[in-house]
Amino acid sequence: MSKVGTLLFGVVVCSGGAASAGGLYLPGSGAISTSRAGAAIASTDNGEALGINPAGLAKTTGTTITLSMAFIDYAMKFQRRGTYDDVPDVDLAYEGQPYPLVEDASGPALGIGGFQPIPVFVVTTDLGGVVPGLRLAAGIYAPNSYPFRDLCTHQPGAGCQKYEFDRDPDELPSPARYDVVTRDAVLFMPTLAASYRILPNLDIGGRFGWGFADASSSVHVWAAPGNVVEDVGGDGLLQVQGKDNFVPSYGFGLTYRPTPAIELAAVYNSEISIDAKGTARTTLGPRSGSSGIEVMVVPLPDDAAQCAKGGVIGAFKACITAELPRSATIGGRYRFFGVRDEERGDIELDVGWENWGNPAATDYRVQIDSEIVTAMGGGLSIKKNVVRHGFQDVFNARLGGSWRFSMADNVLIARGGIGYDSAAAKPGWQRADIDGAARTTITAGAGFRTKRFQIDAGFGVVLEGSNNNPGDCNPISPLPADLGCNRDGVQASLDDRQGPDPINPLVVPEQQLQAPVNQGVFESHYIMFMLGATTWF
Repeated sequence: MSKVGTLLFGVVVCSGGAASAGGLYLPGSGAISTSRAGAAIASTDNGEALGINPAGLAKTTGTTITLSMAFIDYAMKFQRRGTYDDVPDVDLAYEGQPYPLVEDASGPALGIGGFQPIPVFVVTTDLGGVVPGLRLAAGIYAPNSYPFRDLCTHQPGAGCQKYEFDRDPDELPSPARYDVVTRDAVLFMPTLAASYRILPNLDIGGRFGWGFADASSSVHVWAAPGNVVEDVGGDGLLQVQGKDNFVPSYGFGLTYRPTPAIELAAVYNSEISIDAKGTARTTLGPRSGSSGIEVMVVPLPDDAAQCAKGGVIGAFKACITAELPRSATIGGRYRFFGVRDEERGDIELDVGWENWGNPAATDYRVQIDSEIVTAMGGGLSIKKNVVRHGFQDVFNARLGGSWRFSMADNVLIARGGIGYDSAAAKPGWQRADIDGAARTTITAGAGFRTKRFQIDAGFGVVLEGSNNNPGDCNPISPLPADLGCNRDGVQASLDDRQGPDPINPLVVPEQQLQAPVNQGVFESHYIMFMLGATTWF
């Protein structure tokens, strides 16, 4: 038995449990294109073309094997404005203290320290020339991104500690706990691709992938109705695990050479729809629920289940739907030639668009197969919840290039690039669970090419600086009855709110009390190392 607030099983939204890019896409795929800051849709000419522009496969000869990767680390700090509220009838040591600094201390299980390798492994073949102009490829790649979070809170005299719910009542609760606490996610795409040289100066290509997504995540929710004072005793800790073993995607592109020195390219990538299924469980604070109402949360009968059959108390069946957006890029490069008409270098400019402004691509939808029943009879279903991110479309520009230095029978290649992406987060909507900041990418790299293989390496930084969520709210020590953005009893409409509110699975989003939890300053950046090798025969 528990109290009515136990309904918060429904919030397995877990702020990004959709096993996706926890940040938005970073430029490139593999060592070469990432070392050019992603400016590569026209120049790509090895297995990396699988994820960059499949038309680039037409430039390969014989059989090629590419193993390439970017190692990515994400650093983020969040300083929330304001102080911990006074909780009525409860004496907590931290009441009235300023919110402490929160930062990401994640270390991926398969990573190196905080660096997560994002691999590209591709085999291409021209089938021995059986079909002139045709190239086939098969491989695995994943979007350059960093979906991991493991937030820690700066505790007085103890450094940055990972907050554990319901452990010490005097421990400073994480100011970002309603956004995300932890998340591990994996999305990789086994892919088939083909290219065809229609004309000597025109190549086309396409790919189809069937991805695998796996994620676990935890977040705090309101386990006491209207917990506007953010009493940690009225919180619930929601943990979810989900998988989707078929995440389809496709893309197609072309390259066109009007002159030997000029090459134009275009590529389109489809949305990536994720429908993850798994289980959810919760831990409730000591002041969860409404007094005097005893309830029990039970799984839905199998014939009423919407996600899957077989849910049990403590492991309810859950399903999460989300979508990574479609994107399109156009670009062109100019090639420099030596006295023997060999390519000496190139410079490329790409301009792209990502459809993050589509709510289906940024708002996660979560359903829990459970309901609440009382000793008096009757029940109350868990609502389908939406984790809102308030994103807008992203536009980017990337400038990159390379230069070759002859070394007897070998070639040393220097490359580099710079790129800019506009902010995905609208004013007030920067969050800890998904990185929506504007970014500037600076990269450099080198390659060493022989007659039978090429080795590539690079380094890059993605600078995002300091981003302030302004917000219009001024919640200072509110009482539960003083609701609204400024505790004046006035609630802004859902579409007019400037920032996310905590999740309460007992209500639909339009009925959720306005209580923004991310007003403050975010500081973030990425560091990237790249390493790859290609051989051909």
